[in-house]
Formats: sequence, C-alpha cells, structure tokens
Amino acid sequence: MGMKMLVINGSPRPNGNTSELAKQFLKSIGDRAVIDEVRLFNMNIKGCMNCGACQRAVLETHCAINDDMRALYDSFLSSDTIMIASPIYMWQFTPCTLAFLNRLHCLCRSADFSYNAMEGKRMAALITLGAEGEVADFAANGLRDLCEFFKMDYRGDLRIPFANSEKERLADGTYEEKLKEFAAKVLK
Repeated sequence: MGMKMLVINGSPRPNGNTSELAKQFLKSIGDRAVIDEVRLFNMNIKGCMNCGACQRAVLETHCAINDDMRALYDSFLSSDTIMIASPIYMWQFTPCTLAFLNRLHCLCRSADFSYNAMEGKRMAALITLGAEGEVADFAANGLRDLCEFFKMDYRGDLRIPFANSEKERLADGTYEEKLKEFAAKVLK
C-alpha cells in the first residue's frame, strides 16, 4: 500500500475557495496516495480543555473529551501525511481547524516525549485568504512551530491570496503547475 494522506478541510463552505483548492490539489496527487478527506465544519469538535488526563496516561480514547474528534484519531494515526486546508479568518485558521490542531496534543506526552505518536508524520497546508499572502504568516508559522515541537515534518504551505477573485482560476488549471510542484514537495 502507498502513502496515506489525511486531508482536513476546515472551511465552512463545501463549494468555496478552500474546497476547490483541496479538490485541485487532490487531482494533482492522482493515485500517488490513498486519500481520506474530512470536512470539519459540521462536526462537533471542542477545543482542548487542558484537563491533563492525556498527559498523565496514554488513554485508549486518546482524549478525555467525548466528541467527534475521537473518530479522527485513528485516521490521523494511520496517515503518513496530514494536509490542513483552511481559509484564513482574522489572521488565523478557522476555529474548527484550530480545535482539531489543539486536540492533537493528546498524542504526545510533552513533558518527556516518552509517547509521541506524531513524530515523523508529514504536515502541510493549503491556505486561501481574502488579502495578500503575508496575512497567513501567523497561522502558517504556528503550524510550523507545532510540527517542530511534536517532531513532525512540516512540508510548507500553498497560499492563494485574494481567493475570492481566483476561484475560476483555481478550477481552470491556472494553478496546475504550482499545485504539481507543491504536491511533489509534500510527497517527497
């Protein structure tokens, strides 16, 4: 079996710019990876409540919070690569995307790293935004820092600035070469 990729789509719009970017990215991947795509927006995923249960012991359910995130841990753990697809709202990923990322903490005992199920996994991001690309720096740098802390391999991000005016161009092949280059970087 080839590489397995989990695509986490944090956009509230199933037919919006981020979803179109993810669709075109997956097209550029072709059959080089087995894809599991998840749309977060309609799921019930709370943010981490810092209860500490996951840091005291490795939990069978991974996290003490009983919500839809429990169903995503197995997909995350069985994937080689995790692609975060999110628009930028107020200099940050969407709240559901942030909740997903926060809840990954239970997969590592960060006091001594005696347990770290994230180590070695690849992570990258597909980002759309309504302004210039630099507006995504805060979110992208946070994702890079998360990867560094948890010993994941951050493969970078692909940003589509001013995405509202780019949707047709996303679908018509204008970004095809950029997507192929990014896919090669992610899969390398």
